[in-house]
Amino acid sequence: MTTISDVRKLVKQTRHKDANLRALAALELGEIGSKAPSRAIKNIVPALKKIENDPDKDVQTSTKEALNDIRTAYLEVQQKGKRTPVGKYKGK
Repeated sequence: MTTISDVRKLVKQTRHKDANLRALAALELGEIGSKAPSRAIKNIVPALKKIENDPDKDVQTSTKEALNDIRTAYLEVQQKGKRTPVGKYKGK
């Protein structure tokens, strides 16, 4: 189970001087965030947004992948909440 301490360590790692560690942190944060997208909005997404334009292309790619995973998971959760019950028609 991932703790807030784990997330904080990964967020800190996004500022590491080693680009490989930043890229790995981004991917791990994306994985964590996609499992709890609503909570990811508060701390994971802002950390990823800060490195979205990192000078290293691998970091950029990893960050975009992570943000996309979180976005996809978030939209899936939102869609589940909008489904109409069977037999009900939502219209005019």
